[in-house]
Amino acid sequence: MSNANNAIISKSKAMYGDFLKSEDYERMIKFTTISDIVSYLKKHPFYESILKDINEKAVHRGQLELLIRKNNFDRILKLIHSVYSKDKSYYQLSVIKQESDLILSVLRTIISDDDLETIKGKVPYFFDVHTDINLTKLMASETFEELIESLKDSDYYKIVKPYYVKDKTLIRYLDIEYKLEMYYFDEAFVRIDNNYNGRLARDLKDLYYTRIELQNLTKIYRLKKFYQADPLTIKNLLVLKHSRLKERKLDEIIELKEPNDILNYLTHSNLKYYKNDQDFVYIEYYAGKIRYDLAKKFMYFATDVPKVFTAFLTLIEIQNDNLTNIIEGVRYQVSEVEMQQMLIYT
Repeated sequence: MSNANNAIISKSKAMYGDFLKSEDYERMIKFTTISDIVSYLKKHPFYESILKDINEKAVHRGQLELLIRKNNFDRILKLIHSVYSKDKSYYQLSVIKQESDLILSVLRTIISDDDLETIKGKVPYFFDVHTDINLTKLMASETFEELIESLKDSDYYKIVKPYYVKDKTLIRYLDIEYKLEMYYFDEAFVRIDNNYNGRLARDLKDLYYTRIELQNLTKIYRLKKFYQADPLTIKNLLVLKHSRLKERKLDEIIELKEPNDILNYLTHSNLKYYKNDQDFVYIEYYAGKIRYDLAKKFMYFATDVPKVFTAFLTLIEIQNDNLTNIIEGVRYQVSEVEMQQMLIYT
């Protein structure tokens, strides 16, 4: 292991030390406006740089969520920039996830009519070295057509273009999300196979298998509970190619009549070994808590650079999800108790 790569462990842990703490979340769930959240984060070391020029009285929810994602992007790319080993392609895999998240964030903003004016031209640090996306155009996109045009020189163009419709109310968001997920997971397994073997390869694959299994179960639950989707629609949106669950077992879960029966499945599956005795109210919390506990374990105890780096990616993603839940909770006046139940930080 090179000294430069070994430094990634130190840098990852140092950045993780600046993450939001329990007391930060406990304060923010008491806020009543998006402006309150922005004012608080502007004073926090992890977010002060990205938010310093933002007017907290004028920023919209969609803009704030995009800026938070861009901040995560900057941090991850700074780590990748210091990788000089032959397995650099594995670390660059994280760029695909961030690219996909940014594309979906901008797409949601277009669908919801949010204004992107305040973040035009804010290209993340070192991003141009790692991506074929025209990020300036992407972040400035106000229509679906403009978003697609910004992807023209990247692999995402052929993924997203077939879904083009002029009427934004007809955009098939879930289908686009699924295609981007498949692209990411395909690349993950290819890059693990190309760079690693033995126990390290198995451990990294296990992280992705667990993620896919939890993501599929969460998606089944949400599509049943909130969209009353039929079994065929649900199955077509699941990541089946890399699933540890046999297709027959997935079919059984999809056919369950009550969404909460999926929680019972989790309790009796192999994933039960990762849970504690808490009463999980939301499937997203349950799935996220399992991923959080695994990532913290790797962050504290792993000595392989790829494992620590992957753990950092998971933990920064969960922090992002926590902030999204708080922002949405404040917007829709969700109670402190309900917001608390959706956050993962202990």
